Amino acid sequence: MHQRYGRRLPLTRRQGNFLAVMSWFVPTMTVITAMTIHFASGARAFPIFISEADYPGLQRTVFTYGLVLTGFLQMMFAWHLYHGLTPKNHRLWNASCLAGIIVGFHVILVAYYDMYDHIDPHIYASMVAFGGGIVWATLGHFALDPSTSPGSKMRKTGITASLLSLVVMIVSFQYAVSTFDTEGLNTEEFLNKAQFGINFAGPAEYLVVGGLMMALASFGIDLNQAQEQQPASETNTQEIKQNDI
Repeated sequence: MHQRYGRRLPLTRRQGNFLAVMSWFVPTMTVITAMTIHFASGARAFPIFISEADYPGLQRTVFTYGLVLTGFLQMMFAWHLYHGLTPKNHRLWNASCLAGIIVGFHVILVAYYDMYDHIDPHIYASMVAFGGGIVWATLGHFALDPSTSPGSKMRKTGITASLLSLVVMIVSFQYAVSTFDTEGLNTEEFLNKAQFGINFAGPAEYLVVGGLMMALASFGIDLNQAQEQQPASETNTQEIKQNDI
């Protein structure tokens, strides 16, 4: 077996599977809950960007704490996945793990830098989280052997949807912004003027996130199969050692 860098997380099989599910379930529920509260409180328009739900009030609490938890969960999952699967290309697998950790950290930055008061660092963190998420999934996809990866097709679909949607999001929003003068506008005024672009960019952003969640779920499928194929004696020995730590 190829030597891995660092120590694996002291997780049992059940705990590892739970972490895999939480890596995509927590951000999904965070986005849905925060946006539902924001629309119920009176959103400025429809559709909107996801980060517009990071508005003062209960929605900001849900958004911030949910994404901070998401960032830590995804960094942990990237490291656990790195040790839990045996790839066919170890260099790509190493790079994929690093990308996953970087993505998780920038998700935390997205939670910290809201778009209303910190628009520039927010855009930076969001683009790294989205683009880095696609890179994480793509590197991991090509690092694994598709013949032994049950999540391969699902991951390919998620990556394709995220990549195409990210292009649509960026192009449509940038085109809208190029049609008016942004000087002196606050964030809400700026977004209102760019709404005809957000009509396309907003739904595209939802598809970016949805595709990335599919990719995360596909890695969890691969991890679960790898654990099922592991000899029972080896699994029991590892869990006993982990419980003794």
